[in-house]
This record gives sequence, C-alpha cells and structure tokens, in this order.
Amino acid sequence: MVDANQSGCLFVGEGVILKGNFAVPDIASVSGVVEGDLSAKQVIVEASGLIRGKVVAESVDIRGEVAEQLTASRSLIIRSSGKVGGSVHYAEIEIEKGGSLHGDLHLI
Repeated sequence: MVDANQSGCLFVGEGVILKGNFAVPDIASVSGVVEGDLSAKQVIVEASGLIRGKVVAESVDIRGEVAEQLTASRSLIIRSSGKVGGSVHYAEIEIEKGGSLHGDLHLI
C-alpha cells in the first residue's frame, strides 16, 4: 500500500467513489472506485478496487478490476484476483493463475 503522505500520489480508499479524470505524477493506489480516466506513473488496483475508464501508466499492478481501456507502457501484472476487460495495450505482461483477461490485446 502507498504511504498516505507521499507527495504526488493518489490514494482512493475502500468505499470511496471518485468520478472524473485524474492525472497523477507518481503512484495511484485504488481500493475504492474510480469512474473516469486515470493517468499515473504507476497504478495499483487493490483487491477491492475498480476502475471504469481509460488507464494509462508505465506500470500497472491489478488485484481488483479494470474495465474499458488500459495502456501499460512498461509492465502489466494481473494478480490471481485481478480482472481486466476491454482494450489492453502493453509492453510486458504477467498473469498469475486465476487472473482474468478478456478483450482486445495489443503489444506496444
């Protein structure tokens, strides 16, 4: 989990719903719900997290769910509890046993 006082970071706690478009300079950690576009250097979607919208980051680590569009310019990790759907653009991908991925895949 991200240190809550870390500069340039966004933490969306469990039970929190954010709607809109967000540009985060460093790390975005999502345990709640984000409805909209999210760009960051690193995105972490915790087991209770859900992002509905466009996600753009260097690295993405998913334990929860991402729906619609995802671009990981460096690495994408889908953990055993993770679910990804929609259009996925990635440079490197790792899917743990039990992880779910469905949609259009594009190697960048």
